[in-house]
Amino acid sequence: MNRTYILASALFIGVIASFFLAMMIGVEHYTFQTVLNSLMHPYANDSVTQTLMEIRLPRILVAFLVGMMISVSGLIMQTVTHNDLSEPSILGVNAGANLMIVLVVVLVPTITFVGIIISGFIGGALVGLFILMMTRYNSPVKLVLAGAGISLLLLALTNFIVITNGLGQFAMFFTSGGAAGQTLSNVLMVTPVAIVLILILILMSRELDVLLLSDDVAHSIGQNQRIYKFVSLFIAIMLAAISVALVGNIIFLGMLVPHIVKMIVGHLHKKALIFTAILGGVFFVLADMFARMFNEMPVNAVIAMIGLPFFIYIIRRRGHTYA
Repeated sequence: MNRTYILASALFIGVIASFFLAMMIGVEHYTFQTVLNSLMHPYANDSVTQTLMEIRLPRILVAFLVGMMISVSGLIMQTVTHNDLSEPSILGVNAGANLMIVLVVVLVPTITFVGIIISGFIGGALVGLFILMMTRYNSPVKLVLAGAGISLLLLALTNFIVITNGLGQFAMFFTSGGAAGQTLSNVLMVTPVAIVLILILILMSRELDVLLLSDDVAHSIGQNQRIYKFVSLFIAIMLAAISVALVGNIIFLGMLVPHIVKMIVGHLHKKALIFTAILGGVFFVLADMFARMFNEMPVNAVIAMIGLPFFIYIIRRRGHTYA
């Protein structure tokens, strides 16, 4: 059997298994049969079904969507910057989105969810592009340092706004990350946007593959790199901004998942995008499940347990390149 089909089958099984595990396990545990009955009779009036269908199901669906979006965003940022360390949190996109969202919430308390997404995109785009312009001709390590420094500055500004306006609980949500408190309306609103954006990237797979090559090679085969870099980076920042608006600032996921996928299926984007999206969704669903098991532990802490060692591994493996 073709290796791709084996991997695809394994991911499909992983999606189904992670979904049922996340539905079953949490602060309250339910049996597989209980979950299955609730899914078959979603409008039943008992408290267990209402809890599963109105609280846990939207949370799991949002977690899967966010895992997809952040992971794909990280993959595209690594391609565009030719930098294995690139991802939304390292490029300052998440910090910029956080600051803009908090600022807009203070200035316009009645802002809608769509308004929050748009403000997050504007903040993330401004900061991400600024950092890329600053470090365009420098080493990847300088990109990380610039991103970390500016992210800390923006975090300080965000905290100042939060403290002076009494938004402590709101800020805690964006700092720790997590899919709690989601609704099916959020899922229905975000799903079409996420699918369309990722499909556009899949349709651009060949052009993204060319971006992996040097600028001279791309120019020699007639590709207008500026257009494809702009479009793909625009989509990546949009995916990251929507994720921040939904679940707050998630770290390491956008770097971790694309690396795992590229180790398994290679760098060509047609496969890498699909596998990254699915694996990212499964990974975040499981991370959120573990966070829920331990009394709503910050999901960033769960991801960091795996992401930080992986980050160190990349630095050690590619240290000669980054020196």
